[in-house]
Amino acid sequence: MTLANKITVLRIIAIPIFIIALWEHYLLCARIIFVLSVASDALDGIVARIRGERTPLGTFLDPLADKLLLLATFVAFTALGTIPVWVFITVLSRDMLIVLGWAVVYILTGNPKIEPRFLGKATTALQMAVAVGKLFDFPSGIYHLGLHIMIACTILSACDYVWLGNKRLGALG
Repeated sequence: MTLANKITVLRIIAIPIFIIALWEHYLLCARIIFVLSVASDALDGIVARIRGERTPLGTFLDPLADKLLLLATFVAFTALGTIPVWVFITVLSRDMLIVLGWAVVYILTGNPKIEPRFLGKATTALQMAVAVGKLFDFPSGIYHLGLHIMIACTILSACDYVWLGNKRLGALG
């Protein structure tokens, strides 16, 4: 296993530790784990490029680690009552739509390739930023502005992936 993939796996392993720390109100520990997880997301990509370690496993694991971290974070925030349920439902719905859409496209076309999209990357970054804002108690006005931008980007990203999936399926004629 490459160094980049090991970093990604460590990020996945850290998720339950982060959630337990958050749930048990060990806020400093939760903050440190989350920040290290976000930083390791950038680090594994840099390591993979520098060392020429781009692999199919890494291509699959890296976005999976992001989604697992963010979904777990938003589930915990919702369960703790720190974000409204509709925020979690919006984030979850987009991810479910992408996974189900990918499955349909794969079944019908045999093409498993998922192309990273600008709006998808922006959505992930904004979701991470909103989580950081919540974890670090950003001022309400700044946090809510970021939250609404994240929601808009999440919805636009879902629409973008639906458009792309429709385009791929339309090519089947």
